Amino acid sequence: MASPSEYLRFLYNLRQLQSKVELPVRNIRAANRVKFGRNVRIRKHSWFSLTPQCNVSIGDNTRIGRYFVVSGVGSSITIENDVLMSERVFITESNHDFEDIEKPVQSSSVSGGPVVIGAETWIGIGVCILPNVRIGKHCVIGANSTVTKDIPDYSVAAGSPAVVRKRYDFDRAGWISV
Repeated sequence: MASPSEYLRFLYNLRQLQSKVELPVRNIRAANRVKFGRNVRIRKHSWFSLTPQCNVSIGDNTRIGRYFVVSGVGSSITIENDVLMSERVFITESNHDFEDIEKPVQSSSVSGGPVVIGAETWIGIGVCILPNVRIGKHCVIGANSTVTKDIPDYSVAAGSPAVVRKRYDFDRAGWISV
């Protein structure tokens, strides 16, 4: 549990940035390590499960829905400016290794890699974003999708695993099916 001074520091830092995280928040200590941009809004019941080795930044004007979970142990999670996330979005930059069958998975090592969510992207309800993924600028990730690989700029992706369904064609000035 966070000390009163950690809790106050968290609220003060958010206020200075004109940002707001609705209460309750799980793990204020970890949330204090997040680099918040200006005018960020995170709805209630967010959960920050981060080690000190994981760098997380949330860009300006980002909106995040209820029950948001961000988990990391040693790499980075970057959410760029003007991102819109619906409810129950889960982002992690780590996975449990399971190759050694002599060990229980919970005793195995953890590996992973950075996650980047590009500016102006919309993440639908219930999306899961896994390690080593870059979602490009101005993308849409459909509800309940699992993102396991990179999504190019100006794309619509959906499914589990998520696959690109549409891309914006600048020559035709419109979205085309892939």
